[in-house]
Amino acid sequence: MSRRRYGQHTQKLTALMLIPLIAMVILGITYSHWQQTLSITGTVTTGKWHQSIGSDKVVKPVGYDENRSIIDTILPDNQTLQLLCANVSDCWHIWAGLVIHNDGTVPTSVDAPIIQIIGADGYQQNFTINTYFYGPYERGRHTEVWGKVKMDDLPFTPWKEAGIILNPEKTAVIWIEFKFDYTDPELVINPVEIRVTIQYDLVI
Repeated sequence: MSRRRYGQHTQKLTALMLIPLIAMVILGITYSHWQQTLSITGTVTTGKWHQSIGSDKVVKPVGYDENRSIIDTILPDNQTLQLLCANVSDCWHIWAGLVIHNDGTVPTSVDAPIIQIIGADGYQQNFTINTYFYGPYERGRHTEVWGKVKMDDLPFTPWKEAGIILNPEKTAVIWIEFKFDYTDPELVINPVEIRVTIQYDLVI
């Protein structure tokens, strides 16, 4: 009897010792499986967000070409319109228009431009500036607020506030009114440089 019991105990003991060993082997295989390095190769393409001035237009009263000439130039970065204005005096009044293109790959917003008046030291506060926004349009479809514009046509209605969303390849139009009022009709400022720099942001 004792020999039989001894044999049973030995088998049970052996089984109990084997269980942890088997468990350790299984855990070791699992651990080594999850320790393998997985490499993934791919291409990430980033979006380009950019707007530019496609064209500009200056609308002015009859006679300004003779004694109040205005030279308009889009600077090489296509971000700024420069206006060189001769003989600015009381009741001087013009409109400047910009066609804005989204030539990036993601939507952008058309924000209020930065306007600088240079050469009118001490008289900047006498300029009244109003800005009107139109769009968005398919490229070339903005003629309703651009073609054959006269002073009496502006501002077109309805207009929009800043923040027009332009998807890629879309267009917006900005019209800006400039007035100079000063009580002394003998004051003449020559020249005045006006710079209009477009502002835009990424739409998320």
